[in-house]
Amino acid sequence: MRTALIIGNGQIGSEIATQLTESGVAVRIATRSGGGTSGAGVSGATLSDEATSGTATGAVRDGTQSARSHHPSSGSTTVCAPVHVKADASDRAQLAEAAAGVDVIFACAHAPYDSRKWEQILPRLDAAILDTAAELDIPVVFPESVYAFAGLNSPITESSPFAPVEDKGLIRQRLLEARSAHSATSASIIAGDLFGRTAENWSSVVRMCITEPISHGRRAMVPACTDVPHGITVIADHAAAMIRAAERLGDVPAGTHRLFIAPASNPSLAEIADFTADILGRKHKRPISIPRWATRAIGAFERSFFELNRLAPIWYEPCVITPGELAAEVGTTDWREGVRQML
Repeated sequence: MRTALIIGNGQIGSEIATQLTESGVAVRIATRSGGGTSGAGVSGATLSDEATSGTATGAVRDGTQSARSHHPSSGSTTVCAPVHVKADASDRAQLAEAAAGVDVIFACAHAPYDSRKWEQILPRLDAAILDTAAELDIPVVFPESVYAFAGLNSPITESSPFAPVEDKGLIRQRLLEARSAHSATSASIIAGDLFGRTAENWSSVVRMCITEPISHGRRAMVPACTDVPHGITVIADHAAAMIRAAERLGDVPAGTHRLFIAPASNPSLAEIADFTADILGRKHKRPISIPRWATRAIGAFERSFFELNRLAPIWYEPCVITPGELAAEVGTTDWREGVRQML
């Protein structure tokens, strides 16, 4: 891989850009604004990152772990700053121009956390990206969430059947099915709730509800059961897995879609809260578990809580993720390191 286009510059896209540039890959980052900050819009969507976790709602970018250590490629380590280009990813002409000459596309754009907007934006956005990748004969890699598997009563694996429980999960399932049926060569990389050095406060429940409150002397409050296993992924690991998947797509027949699971751990949210308190030298305080009836009531006025409430199985029941084959190739960061990065 010598050149790459990253669509979106949020918590995942920015980490992919860091790892690729540190490995000597020439990177273009496409946002509708063309600027270097995250959150630029795309056709009413937010050109930040895929919601790859059970989150409605991120962080310090000077983590202690080098991104280069996660990237499995060898070769030049010359660091060249990414080039930011202005492109609306749903506009096929603009996207084709942005992607001209690259070896791979990392599709890290998404929409606001609202299933109604997902339905309007994401299928069209995915189709434009897949069509462009097929026409240019280059692979495309998507970050993916557990939403399409939320109803499973067993650990999520790379061969698990779809089991959506609400609209967002159904949309994710349709997107995955469309990628599998498309002539483009692609991969989707499932991750748990995201946290780490690039985690954004609005999109990382771990940061918003646990590490941030505790760091400010407050008790953690989480719209979840805090004593059951909950699948989480350090963002640097997710990015490394996406990069490795892109490299592996060079060895598959054209038109192949691969579903991978990124490195993941399954601590309870209470364990994360206790570790955060230990790092900060604070007294352990049992996190407050916001009951589902409360998120339902708040959801009548706040859309993000409405969307969270409908995903109750991944928050109020065990949500265990079994890391796939990429975890052995790129390594798994201890979840405690992800907490340290955010602190």
